[in-house]
Amino acid sequence: MKLYASIYIGSYEIILKVFQITQKKRLKELDCLRTPIDTAQDIYASGQLKKETVDRICNVLEDMKRTLALYRLTEDYQIYAGSTFTAAGNRLFAMEQIKLRTGMKVLALSNSEHRFMSYRAVASQDNFDAMVSESAAIVDIGGASLQITLFYHGKVRTTQHIGLGTVIMSENMKRLSYMTNHKEQIAQMMYKELDAFVTMHMQDVKLKYLIILGDHVSTLMERAVDDATREPIRMEHYMELLENMRDKTLQSIIREFDVLNDHEELIEPFLMLHHAIAEKLPAKYVYVPGVSVNDGMAYHYFAPKHYLQVEHDFDQDIISAAWSIAKRYGSYQPHLKALDKISTQIFDATKKFHGLDKRQRLLMRLVAILHDCGKYISISDASDCSYIIIMSSEILGLSHKEREMVATVVSLNRKSLESYDSMADRFSVDEYMTIVKLLAILKVANALDRSHRQKFKNIKMAVRGNRLHITIEATDSIALEKGMFEEKADFFESVFSIRPILRELRVFE
Repeated sequence: MKLYASIYIGSYEIILKVFQITQKKRLKELDCLRTPIDTAQDIYASGQLKKETVDRICNVLEDMKRTLALYRLTEDYQIYAGSTFTAAGNRLFAMEQIKLRTGMKVLALSNSEHRFMSYRAVASQDNFDAMVSESAAIVDIGGASLQITLFYHGKVRTTQHIGLGTVIMSENMKRLSYMTNHKEQIAQMMYKELDAFVTMHMQDVKLKYLIILGDHVSTLMERAVDDATREPIRMEHYMELLENMRDKTLQSIIREFDVLNDHEELIEPFLMLHHAIAEKLPAKYVYVPGVSVNDGMAYHYFAPKHYLQVEHDFDQDIISAAWSIAKRYGSYQPHLKALDKISTQIFDATKKFHGLDKRQRLLMRLVAILHDCGKYISISDASDCSYIIIMSSEILGLSHKEREMVATVVSLNRKSLESYDSMADRFSVDEYMTIVKLLAILKVANALDRSHRQKFKNIKMAVRGNRLHITIEATDSIALEKGMFEEKADFFESVFSIRPILRELRVFE
């Protein structure tokens, strides 16, 4: 019996879940413990974690160690701190105190990593691919913010991070409580932010499924609707449930639905936020899968070990998100498709010279797809503008560091390579070398379609000795491509110690 425990330090709770892998390679929850903390309130008030909060976290983790001992989990567990915790100015000191006082190491999650953990859990559900094959919006609601990922015809159209969360809305309500209409003001803020998302990304989308992630909405649905965590319900039913809760007192909500009983001040903003989401994203069905970042941690831990059966193609989500960004910023699609194909051909043909892996091949594809998106802002400063666009875009499935690496390669496309010393504060030596290798491939691939006219029918590549022979069947003169190629080949050779050689076969039509 394979067991694993995930501990998540969130905005207002520390959650421990213990999981078991079943014989059918499914994840089964065995135990769940929750303890309230005030992480988000601390960050909102001062940007720092208070000493009392750090003390409480240490005490809670010591208690949880005893639960781990009961399950004999000495190694198969992990502790992650969410993006709210990692926003604290003193997070490194807090993490060090936790390690010294409890002997437990806390791993920090960026927002991108945090959201992907939750997404990984819901995307592993049996009915997920069927829902996103039409149209679906995944709304992951946290204490400090929410994130919406829009699927259309099975592809990721966009992922947007919005500063609406239950704790932040609660704090805003306290701050504006001197106003007689403060609740109305908060509601208007919610609707305005969601309106912006709908206007920019959903004008041609009629949403069929609204998929809501969040522990407390899962608890709410379990109490109110039979089998709600297994099957979607109609939006009308969901709205009736929210309206029903609106008419109850805080104490009756806590007693009947067992939600937020340690944070009753969050109940009102919780209901307001869920109501605003349901109104502004009017889907036909609402699906609450009952999974959270803790479940995602388990999938993230077990999937690479092949203990779990996961069929969803997460890499394809990343690629479709990149294509969506390129389309949004008007990049020339034929050139991008050509560059995507050429760069991966070079990557595959020179494996033994670059030593990069499957994940870095994915980054190569993202570089090819996104390298020109900055032209939407400025043609002359396209590389720098592309960097800004990429770093400002959430790409679900990429870590923050991976996104920064892709953006850096793109920013260097039209520039001389910077030395490692100038990047040492951002990247390790291995990360820097990956950036250099991807850049060398990008430059050669881009030179082969410098005119953006795809003057070739077929491209074949073969390594012989210390040369990469690139044979092109051209339908037009490639004088421009040849002129740009030699300079890029010099850089490529300096990186890989193998020289690209271009050979043209003219095809007359």
